[in-house]
Amino acid sequence: MLGERPAVFHTNENKDFLRDILDREAVRVWQQSVVKRKLKYLGLPAAEMLDVVSWEPFLSTFTTIEREENQQHLMFLRANVNDIEHRMKSLYGEFDDILISGRDRYGHSPDWPFDLINLDYFGGFIYSNLSRPRAIKKLIENQSNYRHGFLLIITQHLRDGDVIGAKATLVEDMRRSIKSLCVDQTLIESIDNVMDWFADATTPDIARQALYMNVFLKDKGEAEQFDVKCQPAIHYVGTGHSSMIHFITELRHRGDAAHRIASEQSLVDVVDLNVRTLDHGTLKSMFKRPQLRPA
Repeated sequence: MLGERPAVFHTNENKDFLRDILDREAVRVWQQSVVKRKLKYLGLPAAEMLDVVSWEPFLSTFTTIEREENQQHLMFLRANVNDIEHRMKSLYGEFDDILISGRDRYGHSPDWPFDLINLDYFGGFIYSNLSRPRAIKKLIENQSNYRHGFLLIITQHLRDGDVIGAKATLVEDMRRSIKSLCVDQTLIESIDNVMDWFADATTPDIARQALYMNVFLKDKGEAEQFDVKCQPAIHYVGTGHSSMIHFITELRHRGDAAHRIASEQSLVDVVDLNVRTLDHGTLKSMFKRPQLRPA
């Protein structure tokens, strides 16, 4: 199991601010300025469906994934109270399994493609079987099969099962990759300073987790002809004092290309994204850290 989830999800002030202010604005802009029609949603809204209710003016239909059937029943009741049950489709099971296999426990499939995907899940991203990265990679491939751009919102716990040292390996791979692309040899020292900071055991793991997630999405998205734009990760304290990390990523499909895409947002831009922390409605940079491109 990829993380024990509580029987009932409880929101808090930080989560409410993210969902109802920051995420809602990102969804509004995506709907009104990019897609220019109401959005097909796929997500893990939990029984209270707080994201669906908050973003409902921008949504057409929504597909929900829930592994507990009693929670799915409560979800239908919530949808009925808000008069949106006729726009709702439900899938049953673990979302990783559904995305990888293409079917839920009753053989039903997601109705690809989607415009908005919100994965707010229990546990972290990296576990020894790598099922979660494989699931999100499959999600990106499915969207690409339809040449369909989407807004991806991911929320996860900081804790994970990175027993294989995937994040540490990424830092060294990034060091080599950026150096190989660098034509200005005077920048080599700057590259080493930044990567040494990420590799340092005293650097909070959230910095490496944010880097890993954004680079993963950029890499897998570009391989499927998406122009990927990552926003700075946001750290906040969730229910029960759990440390959470939140990502918003735009993936715009370049249907005119058969090759791997080079996004407008470069790898250097992604590495230089600082983690922001949210507290009582205020966002601020979490670290004072070296940059590849000093301000």
